[in-house]
Amino acid sequence: MVSSSDSEDDRLRGARRVPPNAPPVPKKTYIIKNSTMQKRKMQCSRWMRNKWFIAGMSALILLIILAIVLGVTLGKKSPPVHVEPVHLMWWQNATIYRCYVTSYADSDGDGLGDFKGLQERLPYLKDLGIDVLWLSPIQYTNTVTGTDVTDIKSVKVEYGQLQDFRELVISAKLLGIKVIMDIILNHSGSAHTWFKESQSSTPSFKDYYIWSKGKTGSDGKPLPPNNWVSMYNGSAWQWSDLRQEYYLRQFWKNEPDLNYRQPQIIQEMKNAANFWLDKGVNGFHVRDAAFLYEDAQLTDESQLGNTQDYASFSHNFTRDLPESYQAINDIFASIMMPRLGEERILLVEANERVMSDERWSQTYQSMTTNVLYKLNSTFDGLQLKALVNQSLEAFNKTRSWPTWTLGDETRSRIYSKFNQLAIGLQMIQIFLPGSSSIYYGEELQFTNNAAIKYGETVDAAAQEAGPINYSLISRDPFRTPMKWNSSRHAGFTSAENPWLPVNNNDPTVDILKSRSNSLWNTIKDMIVIKKTSLALTNGTIDFPIVDTDIFSFTRVHAWNNTGFLIVWNVGSQRKTLSFYNTTYISNDMTVIRKIKTEGSRTETSLVKKSDVTVEPKEIAIFSFWKQ
Repeated sequence: MVSSSDSEDDRLRGARRVPPNAPPVPKKTYIIKNSTMQKRKMQCSRWMRNKWFIAGMSALILLIILAIVLGVTLGKKSPPVHVEPVHLMWWQNATIYRCYVTSYADSDGDGLGDFKGLQERLPYLKDLGIDVLWLSPIQYTNTVTGTDVTDIKSVKVEYGQLQDFRELVISAKLLGIKVIMDIILNHSGSAHTWFKESQSSTPSFKDYYIWSKGKTGSDGKPLPPNNWVSMYNGSAWQWSDLRQEYYLRQFWKNEPDLNYRQPQIIQEMKNAANFWLDKGVNGFHVRDAAFLYEDAQLTDESQLGNTQDYASFSHNFTRDLPESYQAINDIFASIMMPRLGEERILLVEANERVMSDERWSQTYQSMTTNVLYKLNSTFDGLQLKALVNQSLEAFNKTRSWPTWTLGDETRSRIYSKFNQLAIGLQMIQIFLPGSSSIYYGEELQFTNNAAIKYGETVDAAAQEAGPINYSLISRDPFRTPMKWNSSRHAGFTSAENPWLPVNNNDPTVDILKSRSNSLWNTIKDMIVIKKTSLALTNGTIDFPIVDTDIFSFTRVHAWNNTGFLIVWNVGSQRKTLSFYNTTYISNDMTVIRKIKTEGSRTETSLVKKSDVTVEPKEIAIFSFWKQ
């Protein structure tokens, strides 16, 4: 085809050379083709002009939008909008409530908490923002407060019947609350049929527990086989007159350790776990996982101190043996698969052994850590940062999801241990990477009930210690009844007396819920913020300013422009800080909340990142636009 550019070349250069034998080109045909190309050229030119016009207008509109966005960003007057986080497993965006059932709510007037009482209070947990109800030991025991299990497939009679438990689980799920439970693997109760048969040397049960003839003393009397010490101090070996041997009990004397070198024990525990899964629980916390195996040769422990108490020995042969974690794998690996599309969770306490080997760490969907509780009652920002950073590095290495815990039924209330620093620990565990947990009453600032008398003591170990020493080891002070209102016994029970005295120094639910600046409402608000923030649920962490008085960290996510800055003044003087060198923080930040023990302040004001003031023991929460 001949184009117009060809014609122009012909005019400038003269007639083109045509091969002598070439057929003549009909002039009419040439003219028609030339005219057609002219029209196409005009159409193309018109299209190109329209195209550039449209492109120019699009660019102009884009510039206007960009200018508006930049104007809003640089001159923002309201806090950033939170976005829904990417999909996480249910336990990864969860707030967990650890409930000591005996002390929560009594429905039948016997002075002891029970399943029906707890079921009636589920709306309270929903209102607080709880996603997971974590139950203290509920398996049938011979004592009210002990873990001396006598039937691994039944519930404590004080709590009700199995059907009551089933109804509790169903009701919780209707409110969107998952249920997990402590499962006791290390030992049974001495009243268990297994132990009675083993003590009688019945062949099929003879090796269910760890027995030893011990040594013979110079007077001909038996002595323990080694120097192992129980958690309650004193020898870990208990003499059986019936069998004329010692049995191992690393905890209380009525809690003999099971022998996991007996294969039938693994199968018994697998059956028990399946039983509870069939009852609807969403998972387990494995109690005392580190104690399942001991050295088969019963080798003496290395003594580190001059006393005979538990802390004076190395425990290299009685805890954290690799076989313990292999046993947990053997029990749970095959039964924790999702059922009906619902994922299950297996929790274990994080420690150096379980996190040092991927074979064990990958067994658990999450690991609990109480490193925050292990701090001294007074600490500085540098100590806190070192502890948090070390823990997070260990979790990252093992790709495990952390679940932060503070109090539980075995240790002092955090407000009795840490005083004014307790509220800061509660806040930072919410905002650290991982899941947070609340031990019942922590949302109300419960303290230890030091007024419990020896005659009122229920803890078996404390009773045995006698009226002079009972208070040194009693766990009753941090297990006191929940306080719901100002009625008799704080609404816990209609009985003449509750199983433990109510702590008159603690506030009640109805009062704290009615105060907008209370810890209860602060926790509720902070839970909402975390659940709706991608940065807080799955973002990275940084520590921009940390010194002896200040502990601060940020949470940001690459997919979201909203970040958070948490600043805690653990010192005794007001501090004014500049985060100017933290370049990814916008110049203006929004104050979300300032929190102290006596109450919190809700603010919507803007502050400059170069001029941040925090009062002594105050923790301040800011949101910012990520630069």
